[in-house]
Formats: sequence, structure tokens, C-alpha cells
Amino acid sequence: MTPKILIIGAGELGLSLIRSLTSHPAHPSVSVLLRASSSTDLSTYPIKVVHGDISSTAEELTPLLEGYDIVISATGFAGGPNSQLNLAHAVLEAGVPHYFPWQFGVDYDLIGRGSSQPLFDEQLDVRDLLRSQDKTKWTIVSTGLFTSFLFHPSFGVVDLDSSTGKATVNALGGWSNGITVTSAEDIGRITSKIVLDNPDIPQGVVYIASDTIKFEDVSKEVERVGWKVDRKIITVEELEVRRKRDPEDVGPKYALIWARNIGVSWDVGVTWNGKRGIEVESLREWVDRNLPRP
Repeated sequence: MTPKILIIGAGELGLSLIRSLTSHPAHPSVSVLLRASSSTDLSTYPIKVVHGDISSTAEELTPLLEGYDIVISATGFAGGPNSQLNLAHAVLEAGVPHYFPWQFGVDYDLIGRGSSQPLFDEQLDVRDLLRSQDKTKWTIVSTGLFTSFLFHPSFGVVDLDSSTGKATVNALGGWSNGITVTSAEDIGRITSKIVLDNPDIPQGVVYIASDTIKFEDVSKEVERVGWKVDRKIITVEELEVRRKRDPEDVGPKYALIWARNIGVSWDVGVTWNGKRGIEVESLREWVDRNLPRP
């Protein structure tokens, strides 16, 4: 039977999921939940648009989620505090058979509670809620960092100055610290395979990856395409000082997670895609395709 799938959100990941699911040979029925105020144009895709807001109450969200076989949350943290837990409650109340929560990221279980990023505690609350019941099946796709975010200025690792042709690459914690990255395209493609290639969808936490590298490799890739690289190490101690100086600055909160080097990297060979020999986009390939040249 062709599954009815609801994707919540149409940002970088949501669009990738839409493209991958609608082009899959299984031809699932795909709907996308967007805010009524959204200007995203999805008219070129064979989907149905449903309007709603994840910042609504669980009671308001529940009717919007009823009738779907699979719900995939691609919202990011945009909904604000408690939105992910609120959505999970609505999913359970709606009796959704299978849920993929917004957990496309690091190993929250391994990082644990009380980390530098308070939002991560809510991710653990969602896991606790899903594990406490047995009516709704669930799958968490752990991806590591989105490859694009590794190069985003707000992450604080790569800073490109096109006027001088110089780049600063900061190693969070040290040059040998590992980083697992997965491109949004790979996440969408692999997730569609997880959902549709086999009727028995894997449950629990599933690890995927495009590549696992070190900060040293990042600096070499930036240098390889022509940038003059200034290399710096930002220590855990420095980041803690920044975090305490400005508690509202989310940058150090995120950076500390990678600087501590716990739960942020895993071997590609042991991932769901690695075990199946699925072709993915390496860091080098992503840089060749996306990183600006000086």
C-alpha cells in the first residue's frame, strides 16, 4: 500500500525530502505542512500543502496530523522552546503509526543533559516521550552536522574574506577533533530510502553520514580551492568565557558541543548508508560544488 506521508517544514531539509520522496519509485502520497504566511512555492512538486503552525498547542496540531501513515518533522529549531516536545505529543495523540522527529543532528543521548546548548535537553525529552510508549513507531535519523552549516559564518569555523582572498579556519577544541557531516541532499535521499525501500522501516536511532573528517581536513579543503588559510584553535576554555560573557549568544553554545568532541562523529562505514554501499557526497565533493573561490 502506498503510504501517506506528511513532511513538516520546507526549508533546506524539507525541500530535499520533498524532492527525494516524490521522485522515489514507490510514488508515495506526500503532503507538506507550512505556515499560512509561508511564501514557499511548491507548485512544481506533486504534493498537497496543508497549513498549520508548530507553535500551536498540541490540541490544535493533532487534527492536522491525523490520517497520515508517516510524519517527518523537518522544522529545525525555528519553532522555539518546547515546540519539538509539543509536536511529539500531538503526533502521539493523533495516533500517527510512524514518526520521524526533528533529530537530524548529533548523538543527543551520548552528549546527555545539561550540555552547553539547552535546546538539546528538549531533544532528550522527545526521546524519553517516544521511548515511554509503544503505539507509535519512531525513527531518529542521526546525521551529524549539516555540511552547509559547517561553512556558515554563524558556526564560527570557516570565515571567508573575498576582498583579500584570505580565510580563517577555526578548530573547535583542536585540529584532530572529529566532525560527521551529511549534506541536506544526502539526508533527503537516504531518509527516503529508509522510509520507502523496505516495508520494515528501521526503528530507534539510525546513524547516517556523508563524511567524517577532522577540523584539520576542513582547513586543507579550504586551502585546496585557492584560499590563503589562517589557522586558529578555539579552546573549550575560550568558548566557556564567551558563553558566560553573553548568555544570549547561541554561537558558543553550539561550538562547545564540537569542541568537547563527544557525540559529534562516527565512522561512515558503520552507518545505515555505509553498510549498504549507498553513494554519498564527501566533504571534498561538497567543497568543489559549493564553496566560493577567492
